[in-house]
Amino acid sequence: MFIVFGCLIGAAFGSFACCQAWRIRLREEQRKDPGKRSVCLSCGKKLKWYDNIPILSWIMLKGKCRKCGKPIGKAEIFAELFGCVSFGAIVWSFLKDISFDGRLFEAISEVNIPEMITILAAMVGLMIVAVYDGKWGEMPVSILLFAIIMGGIYAMIGLIQKGFSLENIIQVLGAVGILAGIYYLLYFFSKEKLVGGGDWILCVCLGLLLSNWRLALIELFLSNFIGAVVMLPMRQKKIAFGPFLVVAFVITFVFRDYLVSALMIG
Repeated sequence: MFIVFGCLIGAAFGSFACCQAWRIRLREEQRKDPGKRSVCLSCGKKLKWYDNIPILSWIMLKGKCRKCGKPIGKAEIFAELFGCVSFGAIVWSFLKDISFDGRLFEAISEVNIPEMITILAAMVGLMIVAVYDGKWGEMPVSILLFAIIMGGIYAMIGLIQKGFSLENIIQVLGAVGILAGIYYLLYFFSKEKLVGGGDWILCVCLGLLLSNWRLALIELFLSNFIGAVVMLPMRQKKIAFGPFLVVAFVITFVFRDYLVSALMIG
């Protein structure tokens, strides 16, 4: 039940992420007032509530505006599906070791609610960044700052719960140093040819959210691997890397316990 609820909320936030990415673009780049209601960007028609149902509306409308018939865009359905899967998977990762056995409220008390809420809030910002970067090859500074703040809160919650030992602090700093440090060096020495300025800033947030240097190494490998598999066949010179960082982060975070255990045993 909780996983299904997480999927539904995630799909809604995926739709929200696309909407906010367009609003930021129109407001900051084109100096246009996007208004409060969702509209078709081709004909300007205000969308009804039944045209705003995540995933279902896109499928029923076949990815086109009901009025003008122009394509809505594939980023919208991808964001909604990704939000659905990622939120559901993250909720599962917090519940997988909880035994309910008919005692719902006692079981809920065993879930790390502060961490789960913080990571889901951070995911909203990460999805906006991924959509924006995927569409326009840039990252909105305001959303990056929000994601970093959420990452800092998450890391602080973890340190409060585990204790401010030197080992735990090194884990957090190591994760940030590996991800943000390596991407910053690539950005600096390549003069943005290999890595954009937003990528290393995004990695600050991801490092804080992972709070484990081993997981940071996995994130580093996985994001580059996914990016290579997806983009190399297209032979594009410039790649928007933000979406791959976010996708790799979700995979790494969801399976964090298994990955850390496997690395420790290895």
